[in-house]
Amino acid sequence: FNFDLHAARRIDYIGVTFRTRSIAEVREIARLMQADLGDAVSQGKLRIPIDSVYPFEQVTEALAHMKANQHFGKIVLEGPVD
Repeated sequence: FNFDLHAARRIDYIGVTFRTRSIAEVREIARLMQADLGDAVSQGKLRIPIDSVYPFEQVTEALAHMKANQHFGKIVLEGPVD
């Protein structure tokens, strides 16, 4: 994994790696996270910035938008609704 390449593309990594954790530790962390954040998520108190939304048929345009590296927030592809 090349972090230098990602750093050059304005990508920030915030978080942890679970490589050194056992499955039991990961499960406990997930349980604690659910306990801490579950209500906020279910009540819509946490918001993720969305830059743009594209229908799946415009995946090429969405990729071009991402490659232009001018967006702030997530670029969302909408799939077909059944």
